[in-house]
Amino acid sequence: MNNESKKHTPALPNADTRRGGKNPSSAGLTSCTSPEVQSHQTENSHTGVSLDCVPSGKKVWYVFRATYGRTALACVEIQKKDIETYIPMTVVKKEINGKKKLVHQPLLPNLIFAYMTYEQSLEFVKEPARTASYIKYYTDKTKPIVEETGLNPPMIIPDNEMKNFINATSVPSEHSGMMPKERVHYKSGELVRVIKGDFTGVIGRVARASGQQRIAIDIDGLGTFVTAYIPNDFIEKIAIQG
Repeated sequence: MNNESKKHTPALPNADTRRGGKNPSSAGLTSCTSPEVQSHQTENSHTGVSLDCVPSGKKVWYVFRATYGRTALACVEIQKKDIETYIPMTVVKKEINGKKKLVHQPLLPNLIFAYMTYEQSLEFVKEPARTASYIKYYTDKTKPIVEETGLNPPMIIPDNEMKNFINATSVPSEHSGMMPKERVHYKSGELVRVIKGDFTGVIGRVARASGQQRIAIDIDGLGTFVTAYIPNDFIEKIAIQG
């Protein structure tokens, strides 16, 4: 897959990661209990978020949901603001004109990952922005409902998790992808790092899925991504710092 920026084009882009290709640098995540964040007042309820539980003035990875058929348009509009975006792709086998071919398509249909501040995010989802009708926050249903809005807060992915997710999903393989948790059987809770092969650098847990050993990456509220087959000599355990 190609991670180069495709700004201002109607084609569905994969990634526009200006901070270092497919491996973005650390941005840090402000805690919801940070005094500087708590000092803000709640925003309008139609955005579905309270400023009490989001970073202020710092860029983080937001997940947006575009209405059906408008993912490419939404991505272009976000990139016009010089904002880094990523759309994970997957490879699937399809029959086209009687022949089976490998086709690239979005791994998570209608979802766009974008690295920006909370204030920047409002420029796309809050009225009267013209994009507000087709760009919405993807909410994190693993988090409690925000009392002031009655909705779950927007999903925010810590930068180290996003870096790992980008690293894993940037490998074109018809044997990797998102998988329901009930089909993923973990061997242990230990974290491992892939040290050889296409998935080098990916961190996750050893699991068995579809009859093969793989590395599984859990992202709360989003799902589980599993790599293609990974042999034992391609992985090493990550030592826990005491």
